[in-house]
Amino acid sequence: MSRITCTYDFLNSPNAISNASARDIPTILSIEANVKIIIDHALYLETSLAIFEFYKSLYRWKRLVTPSCTPAFYYYSVEFDHDEEGAIVSMVPSADQGNIQSIWGDERMNTVFFPLDTLVTCLSDLERQLRFDLEAYFDIQLDAFIRHIPYSSPNR
Repeated sequence: MSRITCTYDFLNSPNAISNASARDIPTILSIEANVKIIIDHALYLETSLAIFEFYKSLYRWKRLVTPSCTPAFYYYSVEFDHDEEGAIVSMVPSADQGNIQSIWGDERMNTVFFPLDTLVTCLSDLERQLRFDLEAYFDIQLDAFIRHIPYSSPNR
């Protein structure tokens, strides 16, 4: 059975952002984390991401998931032209399976499929843990930030 793990390490100091910065988009976008996606014990992707922007993509996706419908997940950055490049990270369902892909990932692993419920659990857990860690590490309340975090979608 295939396994997928997502980890991250914040690259900024804990005082790099505060609740007072909730509307400060340049500061929000400057907060980065080194993100790793590991598939079957092999490193698929390791890159630094604007972590609030990545979080908002997870947050918006998770709100659309229902027991009968799992939408595709796409993470785009306002810093990259996704019409040219594609999604930085995506999860596209196909029947009861799906896979994780990245424009920067190891292409040899783009054909590893997982049961859809495994991917939904992985991304949902990642959203929940990332929220907890962002709030704890930076001592902030994400609810004050969420509306102001830039969000880039494929259908702008």
